[in-house]
Amino acid sequence: MLDFIFQCIFGTQSNRSLSLANHRSSESVASEIVTKILEADTRSSLQKELNEVIRINGWSDTVAKAILDGLQNAIKNGTEMARAATEVLAQSKKAAASFAIDHPVYATLIALGVLALLTSWALEILGFGELGPIEGSFAAAWQRTYAGYVPKRDLFGYFQRLGMKWNWRL
Repeated sequence: MLDFIFQCIFGTQSNRSLSLANHRSSESVASEIVTKILEADTRSSLQKELNEVIRINGWSDTVAKAILDGLQNAIKNGTEMARAATEVLAQSKKAAASFAIDHPVYATLIALGVLALLTSWALEILGFGELGPIEGSFAAAWQRTYAGYVPKRDLFGYFQRLGMKWNWRL
């Protein structure tokens, strides 16, 4: 009788062995999920597949972080995606553009990044000088405006270093 109660509470010996055999690493589960996301044709089919993976393997913050990393890498690398992921990626990009309109400092950061990669000399012209923002320049005004929101030491210094790299190449 006691054995029956333990089986009800803890499952049978064979069920415990099965759950241990199915234990997978977070990275393995996340990799499977990312693959399913990238290959799904419809959101509904994706939901069914993901529910099954989660039912079998469980969910944790480690799995969620690994999924986020996997999706970031796929987007950065231009990985080919099936219809469902392609559609939501387009929606996400549109939402990000809308966010940039509502928060112009982020749009400026992105634009400065584009300039840094394509025409680093433009950063010096904008006033990101070797010794700091050049008085009366865009960089000086931008620093005054966003000093409380943008980490001055890190971000402004980053653009200064990029401007210095251009000076060094001349």
